[in-house]
Amino acid sequence: MTSTTRGYSRFFTAAIVVATAAVLIAGCGGVPPDQPPAEAEPEAAAPPQPVLMDAEVAAKAGDYDAAISIIQEILSGNTNDIEALRLLARVQAADGNRSGSADTWERIAYLDPYDPDAAYEVGTSMARKGNWKEVRTRMVSLDAAGKADVRHYLLAGQADLELGYRTEAEKYLLKAGDLELAQSLLGKLYYNRGDLDKAEGAFLKALEINGSNYTANLHMGYIRYHERKFRGAIRYYTAAHRAEPSDPMACLSLAAAFEKSGDRASAIEYYRKGLGLEGIAASERKKVYTTTARLLLESGQTDEIEKLALTGISELSKAGGLYFYWGEALLKQDRKSEAKEKYKKAAADPQWKDPALKRFHSIR
Repeated sequence: MTSTTRGYSRFFTAAIVVATAAVLIAGCGGVPPDQPPAEAEPEAAAPPQPVLMDAEVAAKAGDYDAAISIIQEILSGNTNDIEALRLLARVQAADGNRSGSADTWERIAYLDPYDPDAAYEVGTSMARKGNWKEVRTRMVSLDAAGKADVRHYLLAGQADLELGYRTEAEKYLLKAGDLELAQSLLGKLYYNRGDLDKAEGAFLKALEINGSNYTANLHMGYIRYHERKFRGAIRYYTAAHRAEPSDPMACLSLAAAFEKSGDRASAIEYYRKGLGLEGIAASERKKVYTTTARLLLESGQTDEIEKLALTGISELSKAGGLYFYWGEALLKQDRKSEAKEKYKKAAADPQWKDPALKRFHSIR
């Protein structure tokens, strides 16, 4: 082999080695040189965390289920998040879940005994259950810590009234300021104490806030009736009756004021209305029946007396007054024998024995 041939042989061998190396290098790279490298996939973004504002927006829109769901997700990360719990309690109340709301407020009060809203809500719940001692203890404690406001003073005053601590009740009700209920309760406190001037002042303040306040109107009626200002009494009693039409006290008080003012027709109307209401003691019903019968007699409505008497006697068998005025009505109709029979029955009632026998023996 010539030197030239040997040179060519070495050249081709080297070329093959270089080409083989190039292929191997390309194979190791995994990507043909004419294609761009693949892009890395972006990492998935973390889902947004719920915030309390989202729950507030849902609650304002009336979507209470969504609001509660958001709040519960927030609480799953921090069960003691008081702001979330406060919103939960309000949403539960708005959704009609009073029991759930009360439990949530209890939880807040446990975490922060001086939270003013929780203290008030828990105190109100206790008041509904009649647990006045605990109400007073909590409200007084809040006051001592300087955390009380007018709501808590009102609850403390109510608790003191229920427990018979009149002086303490007055102190807290005065601190409750111009709250309608505080003024109404102060008025009752003064009225029962016999201080009618202070009572009137408190009741009039309550009526400035709410002219339909039942308690204030009823007691202002009492005050005016006591002063023999019957027209004024009628005005207040009328407002009280409108506020609580199913309560017999205002209705019968209104009837009495009409009677005193000389308006028999209106008195009869409201005495009859009162007899149709529940909650009147038997002894009081007996008086109302008797008074109504007398007014009917004075108004010349003798036929109405018999109807009233039959109704009343079926309810109160020993109502001597009804028998007496029934006898009077029969006597006016010249039905003497029937009248004597009614007087005789009236005499079975010790309260009416003397007048009934007197009328019985006067008949000839």
